[in-house]
Amino acid sequence: MTPRERLASYARGEYVDRLPAALSAAETIPLLYGINLCDHYFSADLMVETETRLANEFGADNMGIGLGLRTLPEALGVKLEYPKDSVSYIIAPAITSLSENELNKINPVDINKDGRLPIIAEAFERLLDKFADTHIISSGLAGPFTTAAELAGTEKFLKALIKDKESAHKLLQRSLDCVVKCCEDMNKKLGIKFTLSEPMASRNLLSKHQAEEFFFPYLKQAVERMNKFQGATGVHICGSTRDRWDDVVGCGVSAFWIDNCESIRDLKELYGNKIAISGNVTPVEILKNGTPAQIAEAVRQCILDGADNPCGYTLCPGCTTPVMTSRENLKAFMDAAMKYGKGARKGFLPEGVMNEN
Repeated sequence: MTPRERLASYARGEYVDRLPAALSAAETIPLLYGINLCDHYFSADLMVETETRLANEFGADNMGIGLGLRTLPEALGVKLEYPKDSVSYIIAPAITSLSENELNKINPVDINKDGRLPIIAEAFERLLDKFADTHIISSGLAGPFTTAAELAGTEKFLKALIKDKESAHKLLQRSLDCVVKCCEDMNKKLGIKFTLSEPMASRNLLSKHQAEEFFFPYLKQAVERMNKFQGATGVHICGSTRDRWDDVVGCGVSAFWIDNCESIRDLKELYGNKIAISGNVTPVEILKNGTPAQIAEAVRQCILDGADNPCGYTLCPGCTTPVMTSRENLKAFMDAAMKYGKGARKGFLPEGVMNEN
């Protein structure tokens, strides 16, 4: 089956050749093909080459150029550094304070001219021309809370949640408007859908009380507004999230991709009748640094824990595939997905894991 056929049939509750499996690797995998990351960030040719080679070699079900955590913030004025052998990182925020004058600098971007968005849009157009019949092409980007932190600088933003709540809310609303408008414009131009990533919203950084005031209202609004043009919106949150699962699900998300520190089984048992779930092979210790046998066992366990989720399950790492993950280990991940995920149907354990003995 092609990835498009597999995902469509699985969503309808039909049997498929194997469980859906994804590699979140668009930003981290170019080095595997001798492409330095700095060049990749600024070349539609290299983006398309990387996605093509990744699809042909490993056969994962996802395809697309991720806007990631920093593409939209950069287009809004955040300054980035671009190493050759590592992902980009922030060197200066877009605004120096949360004053009204500085907040007025934050306005929706023009996807046809701001930052790297035109390069990414060109890459998407070419991927759609090449793979639209065989793949569902999509993207993801930082949600409103994480985007706000990047625009102001994390330390300044988190302090404002305590000392200047009014300004923090104003920044969050502007951030939300920019995120939604960017997704809507890309959707109108290309037809692609987006998931949201909110690493800043985990318990590791944000208390439950703060999340109730500053995170969930904006996630809920983002999902409601994005659903109007793309139908459904999923979210990924890094780190520890169990204490806020009920609130995340209550925001109306269609799918929840959790980090490897959390339990897929528990999420399934509590909310599997409401949302699709994704995850969560440990990215560094297992996918990057583990042996093929360790990867296979981790994949097997994830499938046992999550594949019978009533609303569906996608096998993937707990977070982004790390830079310098070997070809051997990526192959081991997809081989295990085929072995243990063989003969899959939404809401049921696959034949591969049921008949392994």
